[in-house]
Amino acid sequence: MAKAIPRGGVHQSRTLKYAHAGALTAGDVIVANGQVLVAVGDSAAGAVNTFVFRGPVEFPKQSALAIAPGEVCYWVADTHVNKTASANTKVGICTEAAAAADTVVLVELGENK
Repeated sequence: MAKAIPRGGVHQSRTLKYAHAGALTAGDVIVANGQVLVAVGDSAAGAVNTFVFRGPVEFPKQSALAIAPGEVCYWVADTHVNKTASANTKVGICTEAAAAADTVVLVELGENK
């Protein structure tokens, strides 16, 4: 499973508690109820964990893809972020330019409305 890194402090990130069906480690990215969530800690299957649902998060990025600030980003199941809406889950918007050679992108994670 791909890992993401929350980059916001206590004042920038918003969290929720959720019990995921599978075991998780910190940084694991899941989609629950149409929302992209990032695990804060480790948890056993079915145990409650804390997840970031809003704030700056560094995600792995599709290779050979440049993403400009303000562009909408989407999560491709268990792997990375790209700019393709079809069959993917909206993550948020890019907040720092990511060149095609970059392996990560900083996204303002936000809940889907």
